[in-house]
Amino acid sequence: MSFFLFMWIVLLGGLALHVILDRSPDRRSGRRILELTSIWFVVVGLGVNGAMAGLVHLGPGAPAAAESIGWAPSPFQWENGGSDLAVGLAGLAVAWRRFRGGWMSAVIAIAFVQLYLDGIQHVTQWLMHGNTAPDNVGAIPTCFLVPLIAAITTWAARRAAARRVPHGAHETPLVSA
Repeated sequence: MSFFLFMWIVLLGGLALHVILDRSPDRRSGRRILELTSIWFVVVGLGVNGAMAGLVHLGPGAPAAAESIGWAPSPFQWENGGSDLAVGLAGLAVAWRRFRGGWMSAVIAIAFVQLYLDGIQHVTQWLMHGNTAPDNVGAIPTCFLVPLIAAITTWAARRAAARRVPHGAHETPLVSA
């Protein structure tokens, strides 16, 4: 099974279970579902995915990872793995409430740039060079959709939370889980 297909199953399955089992007083409200979606897409979609990709590119499985993408093993995997790991660890930190807010925004912004550039490269490899390797073509939806969904749901959840706060009161967005 493709790494990316597995990641989507874990991401969407975990999110669905969290929504179903949520014990928050406002469970299943639109605001709460946006909040949970935002957290899952940052922590799992960017964090777990990035950390795993980084470790794969940095570890002994690096040659097999390169081949699954349709590339030859290269020293550039070390650089790509380091970037993936850095974004992944920052995304994982968002699992703790104290790292939400500004951290989420930073992780999303950095991942947006990194993954959109990765996605453009995967599309280029596919269309211009005929690279149909499973983890080349399979990476494309993840590269474009995960940061986009993370950004949209984070923005929408913060907007919904701001509407709930009485004028003059202060609430840190996305503080519950």
